Order: sequence, then structure tokens, then C-alpha cells
Amino acid sequence: MSKQPNEANERLKRKFLEYRKYARQLSEKSLDKELAALERFDVWNGRTHFAKFHIDWAMGFRDHLERTKTAKGKPLGKSTARAIMATMREFTLWLSQQDGFRSRVRASDSEYFSLSRRDEAEARAAPARPAPSEKQAQKALELMPSGTPREMRDKAIFGLLCLTGVRVGALITLRLKHVDLDDKSVAQNPREVATKFGKNFDTFFAKGFPEAEAALRAWITYLENEALYGPDDPLFPATAITPNANMGFAAEGFTRRHWSSTEPVRKIVNTAFVAAKLQPFGPHAFRHMLARRVSSRNATVAELVATSQNLGHDDVLTTLRSYGQIDRARLRTLITGESEDDRVLDD
Repeated sequence: MSKQPNEANERLKRKFLEYRKYARQLSEKSLDKELAALERFDVWNGRTHFAKFHIDWAMGFRDHLERTKTAKGKPLGKSTARAIMATMREFTLWLSQQDGFRSRVRASDSEYFSLSRRDEAEARAAPARPAPSEKQAQKALELMPSGTPREMRDKAIFGLLCLTGVRVGALITLRLKHVDLDDKSVAQNPREVATKFGKNFDTFFAKGFPEAEAALRAWITYLENEALYGPDDPLFPATAITPNANMGFAAEGFTRRHWSSTEPVRKIVNTAFVAAKLQPFGPHAFRHMLARRVSSRNATVAELVATSQNLGHDDVLTTLRSYGQIDRARLRTLITGESEDDRVLDD
């Protein structure tokens, strides 16, 4: 049974999180993760007052994380351990600058909250990120029905993801006015759209997805001409859930409001891929798909930069490191100069 929270420690945690929020501008999601890391350490350390800090705590905590198992009985992921240790490193550094702690905690003490070089390298290694091929996405889109308004909406969502790779958090906050079909663009204004880090940028439609453009145009035409939606109405309104005498509740029509979570979009995308007898990719996979289409051919520097900007990245290296992994077959061809067709002919 864990000890009751230490009031002094709780006050320090709160002050640290206020510093991280207002001085370091972290999001609420990041703050929640940092609070969880601080709580994990505090519980492990028996709620001992932070004023008694000793570097043995850092070394012992690292050993503890190395032995920790997840709920499924697997070792704690290296990237998770790295994030926890990073939070503790920042907290210790901040603590060393607080009144009453300067003589007890040194800034250099924070360095003990580090993984081994091997574990650090493993944590930094980019994991394999599954993504559909263009043909797979096109096939799934082709098979999506569009006979009802709800099906039209779902197909337009899938189509917009094919065209732009827009983040799902931004997608569910888009308004009708943000899409310009003639300009083939989506305006991601952070004052109205939930963009990552509050970035303001325009995203343009990727070429090669005519059916996606057609699905999006059909949906917008329906909203404007039949549903009589205006520029400030949601581009993808939430499904209305109404009471039903036989079934309790049933999905019927739309509400003129945005979805409150991204889960419905994830379900729509997963279902579309499964219906096409493909792996159930998520919405984020479209970003990898669009980045890889550039990295898979001899793209110019300008094309790489344009793709990076279109995805909302500040640095093209972010696109290449996180999204531009080359599959084994393509890697072999680029390095050896021998294509798979060449190998078949040799055989």
C-alpha cells in the first residue's frame, strides 16, 4: 500500500508544472505525461521529501525502470523510460534553482537521470511505422459506399486524408470555409483549427487522387446546397444520436458541431481498410504515405521541402527522419543499383 502524498512534494510538483506550462509552453497533454513521471518517481521513492535528494535516487530509479514490467508483462519500452528520465532530469535541474534547495541539489545532479548509451540509442531509434501504399489507399477509397449523407461524409474524410495527410486533431475542427476546392487547399488557421503547436499554414492537395477530390467535392456540395451549411459550420459534423423506441439510441443525421474526440475518425479509417481486406491503418498513416511517395522516387530538394511544409513541419529533417523511411526493397535498389526485376531475370 503506497504512502499518502507528501504535501511539500505536491506543492513542488505543482510549481514545476506551472513553470513548464507558462515558461516552457508545454501542452496539457505533455504536462499530464510529466505529472505521471513525477508521480511514478515519488511513489517509488516512498514519498520522501525532495529536499533530501541524493544521486543514489537517480541511479536506483534507473535500475527500477529497467526491471519494470507493463500490464502485459513486457519490459517498459526504452522510449517511455527515456521520457520519464527526461522529466526527472528537467525537474532536478529546476529544483536546483529554487530557494531552499540550491545548497542541497546541484544542477549537475540532474545528469544522473540518464539511460545507458545503448538504451538511449535504442530509445531514439525510429520504429517501423506501417503505412498504406497509394494503391491500397485508392482501393479502400474506391470501395467506400456513398449512397447516404453519412457515407458521403465518411468517404470525404478518407479522401481528405489521402489528399493532405492532415492531422486528425485538426481534421475534426475544420470548418467549411477552410477548404478551397478550386485552389486545392486547406487553410489551417490555429485560431480556429487545432493544429499542432498552434502552427498557421496552408496544405495543398497531393496529386494522384482524383476520386478523393471528387468525394470531397460531392460532400461539400451536399452540405452547401442540401443541408444549407454555412462557411463557419463544421466540415465534418458529428453524427446525431437520437432515442429510438426499439433500439434505445440510434445514429441519425448530423449535429452542427464538431466531434469532441478523434475516435470516430479512427473508426471510419480502420473500417475502410478492413473492408478492402487490408491492414487497419489509422489516420496518421496517411502522413507517412505522402512522405514516402516523395522519398521513394528521385525527388528534387524542392519537392522534399514542399512536402515537409505541406505536412506542417518546420524542418525537412523531421519529415525525413519520422516519415521518410525507405523499405528494404527500395533501399537495396538504391544502394546496389539492382532492381527486384533484375534479380528475377538473373534467376
